[in-house]
Amino acid sequence: MEKVYMDSDLIGRSFICSLLSAITLSLVSLFISTEFSFFMLAISFIFFLFYLFIATPLQIKLNQKPKSFSILYLFTYCLASAVVTALFMLYGQANPFTSVEFYIHVGMSAVIFWIFDSVLLQKKEES
Repeated sequence: MEKVYMDSDLIGRSFICSLLSAITLSLVSLFISTEFSFFMLAISFIFFLFYLFIATPLQIKLNQKPKSFSILYLFTYCLASAVVTALFMLYGQANPFTSVEFYIHVGMSAVIFWIFDSVLLQKKEES
């Protein structure tokens, strides 16, 4: 098993990245929705929990070889986002894969998290 290096600075930046990503995703979802809802504001907490428990371990693992704006990292976040979004949407409908909202949400959440990850966590480039 490969040893993963973690320090308190990395964990703190990952926490901030998760929080900012959740807030941003909630605000973007709120602005593109057709009607205002306080439920959309409360959903940012749910997004934060998903980011914290699903994306943070991915961030820590990927930060072992940091690369800002890596397409491989974006693809990894897309896969994780697809799994989480599918689980989240299965609660409300039978098949999320037939919904356009599913693909929009997967893309938005992966890109938002990837941008914050690249700016806040992927500090040093390896040559």
